[in-house]
Amino acid sequence: MKITLKCSRVKRLLSAGVVLFASLFSVFAETGNQNAISSVAALTEALREDRNGMPFDITATIIQPYTKNMYRCAVQDATGAIMIEMSETSPGNRLSKGDHVHIRGSTKSGFRGHSCYAIAKTADVLFQASIPPPVEVDAADLAKGLFDNKLVRFKGTVVDAFLDDIDPLWGFLILRSGRESIYACFASSQSAHDDMNDLIGAEIAITGFYSELITEPRFHSGRFILISGRDAVSVIRPAPTDPFDVPALTAKQHDSAAVINSMARRRMTGRVIAVWHGDRLLLRTAEGNLARVDLAERRPPSYGMCIEAAGKPETDLYRLNLSRAIWRTNSVAVAAEPPPVDVTARRLLNDGGGRPAVQIRYHGKAVRLKGVVRSLPSPEYSDGRLSLDCDRYIIPIDVSACPQALAGVEIGCVIEVAGICLFEMENWRPNEPFPRVDDFAVVVRTPDDVRILSRPPWLTTGRLLSVIGTLLAALAGVFVWNRQLNRVAERRGRELTEETVARVTADLKVGERTRLAIELHDALSQNLTGAALEIETTDVLIDDDPSKAHRHLKIASKTVKSCREELRNCLWDLRNDALEEKTMDSAIRRTLAQFIDGTELVVRFNVPRERLSDGTAHALLRMIRELVQNAIRHGHANTVKIAGSLEAEQLLFSVQDNGCGFDPDDHPGIMQGHFGLQGIRERVMRFGGKIEIASAPGKGTKVTISIQTTHR
Repeated sequence: MKITLKCSRVKRLLSAGVVLFASLFSVFAETGNQNAISSVAALTEALREDRNGMPFDITATIIQPYTKNMYRCAVQDATGAIMIEMSETSPGNRLSKGDHVHIRGSTKSGFRGHSCYAIAKTADVLFQASIPPPVEVDAADLAKGLFDNKLVRFKGTVVDAFLDDIDPLWGFLILRSGRESIYACFASSQSAHDDMNDLIGAEIAITGFYSELITEPRFHSGRFILISGRDAVSVIRPAPTDPFDVPALTAKQHDSAAVINSMARRRMTGRVIAVWHGDRLLLRTAEGNLARVDLAERRPPSYGMCIEAAGKPETDLYRLNLSRAIWRTNSVAVAAEPPPVDVTARRLLNDGGGRPAVQIRYHGKAVRLKGVVRSLPSPEYSDGRLSLDCDRYIIPIDVSACPQALAGVEIGCVIEVAGICLFEMENWRPNEPFPRVDDFAVVVRTPDDVRILSRPPWLTTGRLLSVIGTLLAALAGVFVWNRQLNRVAERRGRELTEETVARVTADLKVGERTRLAIELHDALSQNLTGAALEIETTDVLIDDDPSKAHRHLKIASKTVKSCREELRNCLWDLRNDALEEKTMDSAIRRTLAQFIDGTELVVRFNVPRERLSDGTAHALLRMIRELVQNAIRHGHANTVKIAGSLEAEQLLFSVQDNGCGFDPDDHPGIMQGHFGLQGIRERVMRFGGKIEIASAPGKGTKVTISIQTTHR
């Protein structure tokens, strides 16, 4: 006994310590972010006022864990409860019921202007806490709005269970308590055991979070009890083992649509008089009433079968219908259908005074009408319907349940069709006091219901042969004439193309060889000659004056390195396609791209590319590249500005940098193994131009060059 008391005291002390730690942690978090919302009530108020981008920092207990498809948790603190969406970075899928968590995030505008919602960026579990028990409620309590955003327990009979047609990852339960119905939603994995159809007819109790369900695009879906799945359902009274063990549908004439729609599953028996769309059928009961049955599966019975169907009662305000129904054969005695009545399209769709009006009295009756076939069912998108032109009215003929009735039918045929006249209307909804006619067709029952009266007219044999012969002769003449013209045009075009290609190829080869020869002669030949002379001088002085010989050997080494750089530039020029650029700005930037790593380059070259020949443009790019390399390599510049303009036939351009500068009258030259400026001067002289160098130590360098663009 003493041991038990001591253990309980230790537990209470530990629990008090954990709570104290959580409180201190919450206070510390709040002091770190004074502007953040710190309670569920304040967060709820911010969301109600659509305040976007408001940060929140709260500690609360998970009362409804993370659910797939919705990515939200229901949390509760001392001020209230709310749904919080978990972001991809927060561990929402690892949270469980009872976790006391520290959540940080912000409010965010909903989809397409919908109200704000809270989204958590981080969620840290502090400890495991006890959650309050759910509140026992009924439909009247929920309607008062007193239990919004609360954990509730609701008892009722499952009227229907189904998956969402638009998003099948969501499932819904309809629970009826008295004359009121409540919707519960759950996440579905589309498996046979996850749609909860086996609960239909059972009395159950569900535990979940009563809140507004916000899913794109159904923003106005209202409030639901969100449950986690089977674990939130407890069966009080199981559903009947036989799904057809439900009351017969015998609604009274004065029952309202709301009363009929609130009914649990019902059954009815009758004869199938029409089948369409693969999942809908029209049933005539033994009392002579008509009922549309929407099947849960695309497994319809055949025309004329007597069946028993069980499903959810609905009404279109004219008749009782069943939705999401199942069926089985039955031996109920139903009177045979009377023979078809001859009608016209005008009688079906007109009030007799020239005004359009649906004659609903023909719904479910066998009719016969004549017309011309204007279209047949598409083999790719078959809806099982053909279009029949009856006195300028297009009547849809549904043959989806009997496609063999179209044997021999083609467009233009005049046919006689017998079938069931179908005016399909929407079932009643609370916001539609008078449902509209949703579809109209005549449903064919057997192959004998379609009879061909006449086939479309066709040309006589003589006229057909005459037309065909004339067309063939004309086509043959046109073909021969076009063939000869094509041969002449192809031969002449081929000759011109070959001549042009040969001339252009020759010009390109000559130009490229000439340019390469000049480059090699100007750059490599002269430099190599200088290197050879320096080596010879070194050989002469090596014994008498080693220091001088060593200096000349250094010059020879620099000369050879310069030759290597020049050869690399020549090879790069062979692969470079900068001359293909449309503007000189782009060509300059492309040429300098591999040399200006980390250097700011400003180019303002207002010279149209088409005004320069390829030789001039190539020489221009070589000079600019040499000047920029000198500025970066020797001047250590971090900004280079290039400008150019064209005045008449005179091209002026400059390269300016913010480097260390040099003395133009006293700088290393050819004797010291530096050939850059000398090479540029030689290129400028070949173009009959001038070069000016403005520089001083510590003040950068500006080189201005003018050349004649008419030089080739």
